[in-house]
Amino acid sequence: MKESKKTLKYKRERRYFSEDFRRARVKEYEEGQTSVSEICRVYQVSHGAVYKWIRKYSAHYQKSIVKVVEQKSETKKRLALEKRVRELEQLIGQQQVQIKYYEKLLELIQQHYNVDFEKNSGWKSLNGFSLTDPNTP
Repeated sequence: MKESKKTLKYKRERRYFSEDFRRARVKEYEEGQTSVSEICRVYQVSHGAVYKWIRKYSAHYQKSIVKVVEQKSETKKRLALEKRVRELEQLIGQQQVQIKYYEKLLELIQQHYNVDFEKNSGWKSLNGFSLTDPNTP
């Protein structure tokens, strides 16, 4: 007897979209605010499901009519917000790298000159606006 290969089956998460949600996505599509592909990508829904929504909830469903509307849809706004979040996360990451670099640089300077800046610093900051030298009268 041959051993049969075990196939791994991944259980797909079942999700339910409310009727209001589906109607809103169909309305966005009908008004030309978004495309079927964008809806599929943003909400991780199959093309077939979106087209079923269109057939079911569209009052004026005709394959040949395409309308263009200049207003941004909820889907486009969400895409723009997700892009902005990615940009801000990247900026935070860069700043964290800079902070680590400066901390390491300060540590190396302290080791090289045998000075503890935190304890031996005579400079005092006035709310971060200016520095005064304690040795000057």
